[in-house]
Formats: sequence, C-alpha cells, structure tokens
Amino acid sequence: MKRKRSGFIAKVIIIISIVLSIFVGGFFFLDKVIVPKYFGTYGIYNVGDLISVVSSLYSSPKESDIVTNGYSSSDLVNAISKLQAANYKIQDDGTIKSQDIDNFKGDGKVTLTDCEFAAVCDKLIENGMLKNALPSLNYLNVINISVLEFSVDPDEDSLDVADNTYSKAHVKFIVKIETTDIRDQIAKQMNTPMYLLKIIIPDNLYFSINYDIDLNDPVERYSNGDISINGKNPKQSEILINLLIEFIFPEEADMDIEKFTKTIGDVAMKGIDALGTFKFVSGIGLSGRRNGITVSATEVVKSQQ
Repeated sequence: MKRKRSGFIAKVIIIISIVLSIFVGGFFFLDKVIVPKYFGTYGIYNVGDLISVVSSLYSSPKESDIVTNGYSSSDLVNAISKLQAANYKIQDDGTIKSQDIDNFKGDGKVTLTDCEFAAVCDKLIENGMLKNALPSLNYLNVINISVLEFSVDPDEDSLDVADNTYSKAHVKFIVKIETTDIRDQIAKQMNTPMYLLKIIIPDNLYFSINYDIDLNDPVERYSNGDISINGKNPKQSEILINLLIEFIFPEEADMDIEKFTKTIGDVAMKGIDALGTFKFVSGIGLSGRRNGITVSATEVVKSQQ
C-alpha cells in the first residue's frame, strides 16, 4: 500500500513538474521573444514592462483630480446667452440649428471665459459640427470625444493695447475619449480578440494637451506642444500614446505623437474657428479674474470675400 501511495505521489510530482516547466517555458518565451518582437519598438521589452503599461492606463486618478478648471452648467447657460445675443443659431439647450458652420455663425462680437468656451466646444462636438473640420480624428469617432477643460494664459508681451487683446497664449486642453468604438475598430483592423483589448484599453482615456498659440503666424499657430494621458506626465505617457497610435490609426494615416498632439489640440482651435476670428483676453467673467477669448463672426465673413 505504501509503495502504491508513494508511486502515485511521484506521478503527481512529475505531472506538476511538467506543467510548471511548460508554464515557465511559456512565460520565458513570452517575456524574451513575443513581447520584445511586437512591442519593443515602443520601449516595452518584457512582460514586466507590458504589465506596467497596462497598469498605468488603468491606474488613472479621479477625473476631478485631472480636471482643475472644469466648466459648470451655468458656464454653458452664460455662453449660450451671449451667443444668442450675437445672433448665433443656438438653442437654449445647446442644440445648434444648422449643421453648416457658416450658417451657424452670428453677426456680432462675443467674449467667452475659458470655461464658457469649453462648454460651447463640447456642444459643437455633440452636435457634430467639428466632424468635417477634424478628418484625422475620424478614426477615433469625433462624437465620442468630450471636452473637459480649456485654460488660457495670455502672453503679456503680445498685448494689443488698442483693444486690450492678446495674440499669443499658453493653452491647456483636456478631453475624454470613450473607447467602445475604438476597441471595435481595432479588433477588426488588427484581428485582435476583443477580450484582450478590454484588458489593455480602459473604457475612458483622458488626454491633457499643453501648447503655445501664436495667432500672428499664418503657417503654424502651434508650438511647444506636449501631451499626457490619464494624469501621467508627458514622458510617462510617451510609450502609452505611441502604442495607442499604433493600435488606432492605420499606416496610411502617417500618425505620430507630434501630429497626434496637434490633432487633439485642434479640437479646441477648430471649435474657436467655428465661432469666428478670435483673440485672447484676460480680466473677464463675473469676478473679473478669468481669461478667455473674444470672437468676431463678422470679421470671418469679410476675410472670406
């Protein structure tokens, strides 16, 4: 009996050893061969790096920690009231009466705080007004983008004392992207199982963009741009964003992190362009301590004639 029992235990130990060997060998193959082969380009060289990337995507702080200058419902109400006073075709609930940007524009000048503009920009996206203006983002489905914050810090050296406006400013812009459609697209495009994408890509991604704007530059308004994801700093975000770009955009899109930064930043700039010709302002709002933009729709009409 003891001999049979010891023989059974020996067989169990052998089976366990084989399973462990297969597991260890598989892990070694994954760690040393598979991961470096497919992800080494993005700075992911082993399973540990891959786990770090995935955990970074999922360990984002609360939205309230990322968004420090968010807008309220009263900001939207104030913005709509100002736009209606200037004959912009927008209803009290934020619905835009015309899908044609030129027909949407009013005939007066409007001054919006940074928070008021963020609220309007979100409504422009919701109404589908920016879809054609942002072709590079069609891969992301523009409608799934929500504007959370727009902050303006005017450059004092660019002050025009004649009308107290600024032609240069540092801008911070935060958007949230819902990834449901993106994951469906990637699954088809890369022939990747959906369950793996759900593990890698969370339901929501938060992108924070910082850049300088020079309205006097007719060729390139943007400079010194950087982008971060889910509350990380730009350096920590580089691998994550390059990986997402590879997943989301086809090769013919010719997308890289610099172009992606500008593309996301364009959500704000195209939103302002949809309102008219603009400059930056300071000392506005009920408290007189907000920064923002002043927009003239009539100047756009003249410049196009």
